[in-house]
Amino acid sequence: MDRAERIEAFEAKYQLFASQRSDAAPAKPRIAAWGLVKAGKSSLLNMLSGHASDEHFQTGDIRTTRINQALELDDYVLVDTPGLGFDADDTQQANQGLDKADVVLFVHAPPGELDVEEVALLDQLRNAYGDEVGERVVLVISQLDKLQDADLAEVRQTIERQALIHLGTKPECFVISSTRFKSGVEKNKEGLCIKSGIPQLAQHLQTLSKSLNHSLEEARQKRLARRALELCESIDVAIEQEIKLIEQVTQPYVVKAKAFIELIDGARRTFKTHTSDMQKARKKLDSL
Repeated sequence: MDRAERIEAFEAKYQLFASQRSDAAPAKPRIAAWGLVKAGKSSLLNMLSGHASDEHFQTGDIRTTRINQALELDDYVLVDTPGLGFDADDTQQANQGLDKADVVLFVHAPPGELDVEEVALLDQLRNAYGDEVGERVVLVISQLDKLQDADLAEVRQTIERQALIHLGTKPECFVISSTRFKSGVEKNKEGLCIKSGIPQLAQHLQTLSKSLNHSLEEARQKRLARRALELCESIDVAIEQEIKLIEQVTQPYVVKAKAFIELIDGARRTFKTHTSDMQKARKKLDSL
């Protein structure tokens, strides 16, 4: 990245920060679904928002979410973010969704526990929420139908252990099936809906959003202050790097200039000495 690109990147970060600062006033909590591509984020939000049959958040076999999309409900605002790890534009959008989120649904699709890329995302969440990460992050294991109960229990234990290591706490964890919930809604089978895990997650989010209302502005201001500090520190580092680069570029000229000045000083001293000698010689000639 050259100097112009770095300046543009800092400008973009500042503009994002400014927009977040103007949007920090209390309203409803923003709950963002966040995770890798095809983790089941959009499907999950459709189930939570009452759009099991008529999709509000588009789903498909290929990635469909390219920009952050919001839907306001009675108690909170749901935000669907693009899948991380596909390309830089999608990741930037997803990270902007994270920056504005009061709660993150970190969605993981089995089989298996969190991979290296997802573990790195846990570290990013801890940096984003600091000491509040335990109540601001909810783990969601989607597509439970892909695993047997015994395998699912083992995967859940492993993921909770990974979260404890990288978040420093063990957040709430829900195992859900959007497919099962949708089928329960369409067939009017309450038991199937309950077994999907979606109603339990919805109840948790409702309770959590109500508990956050009184501290929403304070929490957002704290996050903004932390991001302002991080932005200032990164700018300071960039300035220091530029100063070092300037010193490297100018150093050869400084050496040459110093040598030239020393040469001129030497010539001046020599000329002064010769002038003094000539004046003495002239005085002697004049006295003859």
